[in-house]
Amino acid sequence: MTARLFARLVAVLAFVFTMSVAPAAHASPLTVSASCVVTGPYAPDPANYATFSCTANPSGGTGSYSYYWTVFTWCCGDQYWASTQTITGNCKWNTVRIFNVYVTDSSGAATSASATANCRKP
Repeated sequence: MTARLFARLVAVLAFVFTMSVAPAAHASPLTVSASCVVTGPYAPDPANYATFSCTANPSGGTGSYSYYWTVFTWCCGDQYWASTQTITGNCKWNTVRIFNVYVTDSSGAATSASATANCRKP
């Protein structure tokens, strides 16, 4: 009886260890691309402002994704942080905003990408 219980315990522990160290068969590396679109005049000041929309497009990884955006601007010195897949806002004509998005999946894998919103007056 004791030998059987010991054998079962060893079998269960071997199974648990195998499951904990074996990589998921369906998991693929986490990757992300990002892009920005700039559209026409923003209503309060149509002579000076445009709207932008930037979207992160992750693939692979495990489970759900979390997002962290930052921005660098050449002119205005403003900073922008967000934690959603798509960000939107206003930008002054003839300015450039360089966005970085950092994506993490639910297993802790992380990657990043950059996108540029070039706000040129039409």
